[in-house]
Amino acid sequence: METAKPVATTQAVAVPAVRRRKIRWGDTLAPYLFITPFLLSFIILFIGPAAYSFILSFYRYKGYGTATFLGLDNYKTILTYHVFWTELRNTVFYWLAHVIVLMAAAFLMAVLVRSTLISHKNVYKPLIFLPNIVATVAIGLVFQSLFGTEYGVINNLLGTKIPWLQDYGYARWVVVFLLIWHGIGWWFVIYLAGLTTINPEVEEAATVDGASGWQRLRYVTLPLMRNTFIFAFVIDAISSFRIFNQPNVLVARGGNLANPEMAPVLNMLVTDLRAARFGSSAAVGWILFLLVLVVS
Repeated sequence: METAKPVATTQAVAVPAVRRRKIRWGDTLAPYLFITPFLLSFIILFIGPAAYSFILSFYRYKGYGTATFLGLDNYKTILTYHVFWTELRNTVFYWLAHVIVLMAAAFLMAVLVRSTLISHKNVYKPLIFLPNIVATVAIGLVFQSLFGTEYGVINNLLGTKIPWLQDYGYARWVVVFLLIWHGIGWWFVIYLAGLTTINPEVEEAATVDGASGWQRLRYVTLPLMRNTFIFAFVIDAISSFRIFNQPNVLVARGGNLANPEMAPVLNMLVTDLRAARFGSSAAVGWILFLLVLVVS
């Protein structure tokens, strides 16, 4: 009778230990089970196609038949093709020409709306954001009506017949204006969100110390918004390398793409897709990926 007691005690102690171990395994696996749907969709819809396009960029393939291995020939052909460099210059121009004006205008609007100078702020916020929710194609058609040579609103107001969309020198700046108008609402919201993260006590302390509005903006607000500015410039650069609709809707006719003198670099990718040069199109995509990676 006495010898049985230690055995019973040992079993009683051992059972909870096993249960605790099972509970720990469940706690460990639960997070992975929750993220499994996302991981599967990410692998199937992103990693898989990306890996396939990377492999495809080394082949000549028309979508049927046998793929021919070319090595780096697709990349060499693209990098030695003058149209690629022309369209890349256009893309960089569109980015550099609009980014400073866009960011400055959006930031100033955010500062004004947040300040005490503006009343009825809830009215201005949706109005400023409104252009961002309009489809790019619709905006392009509106700008065609504004900048048309014969019946455009701008030429009628000026009493001239400037070929805004036919002359590529003018047309580039129309595209830049479109990018600013379309994007200002988005960055206004981003900057307004960034301004709300600034501790009001910091600004109040600057005011107590005798700082003017300009001094508070320069020495308090701008330094504290540094990370937001960096984020905005990087994201806008990435978006600029993906420009496609704006130039093509404005200047292209009859379902064609814009002339290379106006076209962004994505036009080359679409041209290769239309011609069933899928290997070359994949190579253009990966070159753009590397460019965006360098910029960001």
